[in-house]
Amino acid sequence: MRTNKMILLLTVALLAATISTADVALAQRGGMGGKPPIEFAFTYGSMWGGNLGLSTGKLRTGTGGSMGFTLDVPVAPGTWAEASYTRQDGSLDWDPNRASKITLTDMTVNVWHLGTIRALHQGGPMIPFVQGSLGATYMSPSTGSITIDGEDYAIDSVTKFSIAFGAGFKAYFGEAQKVGIRASFKVISTLYDSGGGVFFGPGGVQLGVSGSGIWQYEAAGGLTVRFGG
Repeated sequence: MRTNKMILLLTVALLAATISTADVALAQRGGMGGKPPIEFAFTYGSMWGGNLGLSTGKLRTGTGGSMGFTLDVPVAPGTWAEASYTRQDGSLDWDPNRASKITLTDMTVNVWHLGTIRALHQGGPMIPFVQGSLGATYMSPSTGSITIDGEDYAIDSVTKFSIAFGAGFKAYFGEAQKVGIRASFKVISTLYDSGGGVFFGPGGVQLGVSGSGIWQYEAAGGLTVRFGG
């Protein structure tokens, strides 16, 4: 129950931050000649990939169904700020460098991101786009311990920094073009052993982030609805 409340609060915070940022951008641009519509989408798909290499094998996030919500707010012609939440119901698997893998426990992967979407072209019912975002990934196993080769190990939920990029399209129905479909392919990299710092030098200030990435892939599609505008 506590985790569900935390997920809800974080999702609401992301949506509020996106709307606030977009409103400021629209105001600075003089409203862009009338406020363009906000879009809300629900998608369902599949997420796969993701492994963490160890000396005796690999821990893998198993393939599982994913569902997501996105809120797109226009900030410039052909550009939207996006807040998104994606959840995968999968498993944590152990691959001991052999042909077969062993499922250790069920596990959910929750991804909260803020980012942007850029249309490749506009002017028709179909809008292809590219996207990029960053935020946090929360991995939550269903049990507090796992057994590998007869040995018991304690495990816990973890929250890590993550980035994502991808491409897709939106296609709208009818003359009003208020309802349509959305489909995308996305790559998500969660930094497991991450580090970072701020560096000062002759060229100015630089921000650096590094780490071992857990790479996951998602193909999803669903319904998108425009409000206002």
